[in-house]
Amino acid sequence: MEELEYNKTQNNILSVICIVCKNKNRHKVLLSVEKTGREPMGYQEYYFWSSIYQIIECQGCGAISFRSEDSNSEDYDEDGVHFQNVLIYPKRTSDTWEIKSFFNVPNNLRRIYRETIDCYNNDNLILCGAGIRGLVEGLCKENNIIDGEIEIKKNDGSIIKRRIDNLQGKINGLYENGKLTKDNAEILHEHRFLGNKAIHELQPPSKEELDLALEIIENIFNTLYEIPQKGMQLKHQRLNNKK
Repeated sequence: MEELEYNKTQNNILSVICIVCKNKNRHKVLLSVEKTGREPMGYQEYYFWSSIYQIIECQGCGAISFRSEDSNSEDYDEDGVHFQNVLIYPKRTSDTWEIKSFFNVPNNLRRIYRETIDCYNNDNLILCGAGIRGLVEGLCKENNIIDGEIEIKKNDGSIIKRRIDNLQGKINGLYENGKLTKDNAEILHEHRFLGNKAIHELQPPSKEELDLALEIIENIFNTLYEIPQKGMQLKHQRLNNKK
């Protein structure tokens, strides 16, 4: 037997980690549905269960989340204490990475970026490292970079320069074409090694490494796509104001 009850917990206040504020904040229940039921287990014995589904709003920033709470008459821990299983969506912890809105970044790069962040937030660190490599590859492709010049140190200590079409060369090609500063190119080389290590050796990078890598990717998105577009918008607005 099942029963539904609507908005039983509406306007209740819960303490939940906010995906935007990154700390525990008061959240208000905007809407809720509670589903309860029981099933016979034996003679005059029943199994009781309850599921609560809520749409909640952070009282600090207004971010909306979904919360579910499931429990049943058999859920007790080793100390005999009854417990509930609580899930929050989007998933978050105190170190959850917020997906930024990059309106001028090409769609394919935005998709890879979002999937990479999802991997980070769900602790799929090897896949996150692979996603970072994919972002670097995508940056080269979107800017029509097919190769670049690298320096090769020979056994006698001399250095020769050669153009190659692997990812190392393409990153240098971004620098050669004025898409990146030398410092940013060096940073992208670090991303390349991070992705290689994660994929080929199946060795997950640390969250600290990924934090830095994701921060730099976002900065490159701003430098290559967002800031130039905003600059053009300001220029057009200034010209229109002079008319």
